[in-house]
Amino acid sequence: MGKPTKPATGRAVTIKDVAREAGVSAMSVSNVLNGRGRISEATANHIREVVERLGYRPSVAARRLRLSQQWTIGMLIVVEDPDFLSDLFITAQVTGLTNYLTANSYSLILRGMKPSDFRTTGLFQDIEADGMVAILSGDRVQRDWFVRELSALRVPLVLLQEHHLPDQPDCAIISQDDFDGGRQVGRHLVERGVRSGWMLMPHVEWPAMRARMDGAASAFADAGLPELRIVDCGDESFDVSYQATLAALEAGPVPDAIIGGNDQMAIAAIKACRATGLRVPEEIQITGFNAFEIWRYVDPILTTVRSAAHALGERAAKELIARLQAGHFKKREIVLPVDFQPGKSTRMPS
Repeated sequence: MGKPTKPATGRAVTIKDVAREAGVSAMSVSNVLNGRGRISEATANHIREVVERLGYRPSVAARRLRLSQQWTIGMLIVVEDPDFLSDLFITAQVTGLTNYLTANSYSLILRGMKPSDFRTTGLFQDIEADGMVAILSGDRVQRDWFVRELSALRVPLVLLQEHHLPDQPDCAIISQDDFDGGRQVGRHLVERGVRSGWMLMPHVEWPAMRARMDGAASAFADAGLPELRIVDCGDESFDVSYQATLAALEAGPVPDAIIGGNDQMAIAAIKACRATGLRVPEEIQITGFNAFEIWRYVDPILTTVRSAAHALGERAAKELIARLQAGHFKKREIVLPVDFQPGKSTRMPS
């Protein structure tokens, strides 16, 4: 190709500079950068190498005007707690989403909202985005209302951890198999001699939490055991879960096992059991859900379920970008698997 040419000092590299250096047309460079056209993989790789070497950065503003796109994805998180990013599960989903969007030149608009605000009309009309991702809490009526409001934006919508596919056609749901995770927990406890159990649940209704409880309850029902007792913990914080578990233990009778809706609730239960003199797992067995880093640091190490939280966010971004390119969702319901993670907070099989 001869000696590489360089743009004048101080001048921004243009698409024509890349085309000249790569020995191709500017249209070929544009097609590679935007994933269009039929170009051989060898040529595409050569163009990408030149782009990297010259330090070319496409003009976002120009690309938006050219393609009539914002190159922005909106995200709505509906939760009562305004400090929602302190929730490890939500943070992992946002991280997975952001990382994939950034790698594909999209930006993210993040907005939090309380379920109690769900009657406010025209709530999202100021959001300018090519697509939306939403994590919804609240009862079914509230969640359906939010979906209808978001659909009025007329952009593709992905719901994370929603277990009911809405009627809106340009909408997809991506969840992990919380029911199967709960069922694995229930079977594990039954095999270890558990005959009575509690489930720690937040007051705010999350479809994923409900699915975990239903899965565990189905394993208990299959074994002919009494129904799980639900302990309402108000919210998922350590302090509230600790106090709710402590009050339930003091009121009695003490169960054989406590299932935490997530790991922090289960860890709060371990602390509450110890405060009342109960030994874990000798006298009471405890399980969690999610397997974020905190499960390793509790003594005994928590028996839990490894969630696919980061993968959920990443998959949402991938499906939205594919939808924007194809004009439709190739698959409207996607369920990611979870992995059971045995620890030391449950006993060996009887």
